[in-house]
Amino acid sequence: MRKLIALIAVALVVLLALNRQRVFIRNPLAKVKRNGVQVEGARVYINYSNDVLVEGPEGQPTYIVQTWNRVPGNPTALTCLRGIVCWTDADHARMVPLVGASDMPDTMMNDREVSFNDGYGINIDVALR
Repeated sequence: MRKLIALIAVALVVLLALNRQRVFIRNPLAKVKRNGVQVEGARVYINYSNDVLVEGPEGQPTYIVQTWNRVPGNPTALTCLRGIVCWTDADHARMVPLVGASDMPDTMMNDREVSFNDGYGINIDVALR
């Protein structure tokens, strides 16, 4: 039985290593603010290359900001185990850019903070820890 569990664990680690761009793991210490007001119930996920996925509370949209293009958008294909892990369809996740996303020079992204406009004038700040 121990060998089976060890084999499953090794297979899971190999699978995660091969798909590290697609797998987003929950960051429970991250904080989300909308126009300076903290959003309770928002969940933040990050992947190997520090792409950020923000899952809002009920009724709020899900945003993704990827380091390769820094254009915020809504992912089109996303599967999640609630509160633990999410994965996308490709290394560069397919998404619908936010309204006016190409005109958003104020999108800021580094290893500690992500800040962008949702296209309707609401500034979203994500503090990663």
